[in-house]
Amino acid sequence: MKQRPGILVCNALVWALFLALASTLCVIAHWRYAIFRNDVDLGIFTQVIAGLGHGFSSTAEGGANHLLVHWSPIIAIAWPFVRAFGPVGLEYFQAILVAAVLFPIWGLARARFRPVPALALVAVAALYPILCANAVGDFHEMAFVPLLSATLVYALDRRRWSMCVVTALLLTCTKEDQFVVLAANGLLFAATARTDVRAARIGWSISGLAIAMAFLYFGVVRQALNSHVPYQSLEFFNWAGAHGGGYSFAWAVLLPRIRYVLIILAPLAFLPCISRYGLFLIPGFVEIFASHQSVTIVPGAHYSALLTGYALAGFVDGAARLNANRPQLAKGLVVAAAATSMWVAIFASPMEYWYYLYRSPNAHDALLETTLRRLPRQVDVGSEDEIFAHLGLDPNASINFHGQRWFVYDRTHYSVHWQKIDEPAVGRALARKEYVMTSDRDGIVVLKRSGS
Repeated sequence: MKQRPGILVCNALVWALFLALASTLCVIAHWRYAIFRNDVDLGIFTQVIAGLGHGFSSTAEGGANHLLVHWSPIIAIAWPFVRAFGPVGLEYFQAILVAAVLFPIWGLARARFRPVPALALVAVAALYPILCANAVGDFHEMAFVPLLSATLVYALDRRRWSMCVVTALLLTCTKEDQFVVLAANGLLFAATARTDVRAARIGWSISGLAIAMAFLYFGVVRQALNSHVPYQSLEFFNWAGAHGGGYSFAWAVLLPRIRYVLIILAPLAFLPCISRYGLFLIPGFVEIFASHQSVTIVPGAHYSALLTGYALAGFVDGAARLNANRPQLAKGLVVAAAATSMWVAIFASPMEYWYYLYRSPNAHDALLETTLRRLPRQVDVGSEDEIFAHLGLDPNASINFHGQRWFVYDRTHYSVHWQKIDEPAVGRALARKEYVMTSDRDGIVVLKRSGS
């Protein structure tokens, strides 16, 4: 069917919005990388992906195959970006992936609204603070989840069953928690299918696929790779060491989770709460809140990517449901969502730009980058995590000081680990003349082990 000119213009504007968002996020990601504000995860994934075909591992993960740490074979797709741009290439790749969530959101909106209102909803989705935070944080396998989860909802909504199965399969290759999320969401979709037998069947199929992949990973893949490597991720849900009680415990546990729900849903005017697809947020919230690790409820952390695609899909569907009966209220809430998103981005951004983007790149950053590039290649070199993030193309680079042949540190960088552990250890090693200082420029120090 020939498309009308208005639809073609809106399609072009969606592409323009995607390119603008992706470009902006890439610039922010590059800025953070240039001032050495990435953490250990970027170094880990650079080593893992650069080692595709010969190890697929990182020194920070003990040299074990990364698939024993997390079931995420899909990250191999990022290899061309690593080869083309180095560690920062993963940040570009992540930014583009996350920005691409606008396309399934456009598909959902276009199925419910005329082109211009649908375009307006996509524009509001592009403002969603959690979406931006997912894009500019340290690269993680969760980078794939917002796009794939939104695409899964689109496929379910449009009854494109082949796309459903393919998307669900890709999601099961992002991280093993998707086994639980998809199993639960497949059941939720089947339960809400009512008299639609085919829809119920695809819901059951998605649950079955997730369960089968869980058996494949835990029963076959882990055993084949190394049956002796323990599965550590369950420690996130071990509350045995958690202390507190009464008011203090409620304050420490409940209040942060309430705040988390608010920052996820308030920028979308709580519209996912009246959508069938808002139910798909439940497994993600359960996983995040069940963890005793406080990092999981930091909105800018990668765990929120479990929710992003489903939240945006629920936003569009919720707006459509409300628009059917209360169009003025629906319009007002969409405007409120845009205003709230902008307010959060300015005053409470989960991108944490006051920490990660607090200054522009300078000559010191350029000198540190040059110093790292002048190190001998493929050698045993150690550093703190912010520097390690830039050393990922060296498979022998490792984090923290533990007798490496080379060690690089920057006096202008601070961490608790450096102050309490590594800095005293480096001082003792220099005092014992176990290391010699080969370079000390502008606070950037390069040490070499004596006699090596």
